[in-house]
Amino acid sequence: MSNYNTLNCLKYVLFSALITGFFLVCGCIEDKPIDVENISANLTCLADDKEQNGSVIEALSLYDAAIRLNSSDTALWLKTAELLAKESMNTEAVIGFTHVLRLDPENSSAWIGRGEIYKREGNLTDAYDDFKNAIRWDPHNAAAHAGLADVHYSNNETEQALAECSIAINLSPGNYEYYVKAGEILFELGRFNEAAKAYDNALKINLKDAGSWKRLGEMLRLSNRLEEAAVAYGQLNSLVPDDRSNLLIQAELLEKIRKYKESREIYSRLASEDPKNVELLVALARVQNTLGEFDEAAAVSRSALLENQSNPDIWSNLGFSYANLKKFEASFDAFNQSLKIRPDDAITISNVGFLLMQSGKYQEAFDRFENATRINPDDSATWMQKARAELALSKKENALRSATKATRLSPYSYDTWYLLGDVASVNKQYDVAKEAFTKALQINPMNDNAFRYLVDAMRNLNQAYETIHYYDRTIADNPNIPIAWMRKGYAADLAKEYAISEDAYTRVVKIQPDNTEGWTNLGFARFQQGNYFGAIDAFNESLKIDSNQAVYYVNRGAAYQKIDQLENAYKDFSKAIELSPNNRDALYGMGKTLFKMGKIHEAFPYFKKIGDNLYIARVYDSLYQGVTYFSNNWNYWRYSYQW
Repeated sequence: MSNYNTLNCLKYVLFSALITGFFLVCGCIEDKPIDVENISANLTCLADDKEQNGSVIEALSLYDAAIRLNSSDTALWLKTAELLAKESMNTEAVIGFTHVLRLDPENSSAWIGRGEIYKREGNLTDAYDDFKNAIRWDPHNAAAHAGLADVHYSNNETEQALAECSIAINLSPGNYEYYVKAGEILFELGRFNEAAKAYDNALKINLKDAGSWKRLGEMLRLSNRLEEAAVAYGQLNSLVPDDRSNLLIQAELLEKIRKYKESREIYSRLASEDPKNVELLVALARVQNTLGEFDEAAAVSRSALLENQSNPDIWSNLGFSYANLKKFEASFDAFNQSLKIRPDDAITISNVGFLLMQSGKYQEAFDRFENATRINPDDSATWMQKARAELALSKKENALRSATKATRLSPYSYDTWYLLGDVASVNKQYDVAKEAFTKALQINPMNDNAFRYLVDAMRNLNQAYETIHYYDRTIADNPNIPIAWMRKGYAADLAKEYAISEDAYTRVVKIQPDNTEGWTNLGFARFQQGNYFGAIDAFNESLKIDSNQAVYYVNRGAAYQKIDQLENAYKDFSKAIELSPNNRDALYGMGKTLFKMGKIHEAFPYFKKIGDNLYIARVYDSLYQGVTYFSNNWNYWRYSYQW
């Protein structure tokens, strides 16, 4: 209701009470004393209850009745004015606050209340005066300083506004709204770091303040602190779950920080609620492609095409899906459709080049990558593809330059450094390869391939022994990292320092007793040192953990063979062949075991199956007691298995 006079019609609700009060005042009921204060207090309590329950009109009527019984009660007038202000009945509220000030000129709450209404109505001069009067009578009133801050800010007096906010916060550090107020001013001034601190302080007091989460998220986005921004928007969306625009921002942030599954869930929800929204469908298909959900992404893209066939991103997404589904012709068609609409799209051109690479058309692929790098010279992925095409065309120096360019564009990308190391190794520039693989491992220390190729590069630089100690510093800092010990063992194996590798693998299985690779490698290290019984013990542990791996039986069978426990070797190779009938090592081991057992005719088929000419020759030698061409030909030794 906009006019206080409209409340008069409701006052008759209290007609009987007022009549009773009238009789009491007039003395018509003489046998009981009149207790005006008690009746007024009861009416006030009833009004308070109505206000709490949301029955504002009834509450105002009850307050009015109480005031009629006790018109000098300042608190009643103040409560009524505050309730009127809360209901935006500004004119009536001003009248109420003014009456309070007539009764009590030092009432700071009334000055603040009336000042807030003046501020709301744009009457900044009177608002300023009222807040100043409130401070004059109550210098430690935080609300008065906060109100004065608003007036200063509205008058573009930002420094004074921030000063008043600071006073309000110092006076009432537990009120989160004052931090929010300071944050808003700082945000508008572009002082984002200070604003972020203010909102952070507000959220420490009230984690459920959606406005602070939103503003904090906005600032973090502007500062490119995307992970923190995603968290902020996540909190915001948990408090306000149905705001689609905020959900979309969260999905985009999650996609940018590579939390694709979480991003997909939000895109999927939004798309299900708005299935004809092409931009949402494009985003959903893009993330599904990234997650390897190519069938699902293709289905979403086809749905998007039903709505719009002139959107190049739809065709590009579809082409990417089809390429990964090995539907290369359909992929070419989709990418070409995208390029008809947007012919200078470097990513799509690069994708076409990738398809050509898969088809072995390296020159055509190179031409596409060359074109893509001209259009967008700052895309490291295209330079990487170009380097691969150049390598396939034996343009090794050019490939090295392209790979180097990719690392400059994306210096924190594991893939770029790994590719550079690969290209440098092909070029036999092992110093460059060493540096590149080292960089790759700094970015992704857990990647085995980079370490293996680093070891290869260092071996070619005659630094094989140094590779053994590559992880010593890591181990010194934390001796319980199994992969560091595993890699130390691997490097020692290649350097034929088997005592060191045995120690390294022993550490691995001590930390991870169920690590089959650790036990197998430990067995190998012992085997190479002639400790066949120790090797058998290690291989036994691998088989306890997983008894269905043919290679474990082959390993143990080889060790049994070395100590002439041929029956045990025979059993292990038989089991290995049962598990993996075409396992060359198992077939060779079986043939060799039978040969050593003197079962020449039975051994022959195993060697013949794997084409081991050396042992075929030895079988013939044993059968015919003659020297054959094969047994005297050293070349065949290169293909024999050396245990």
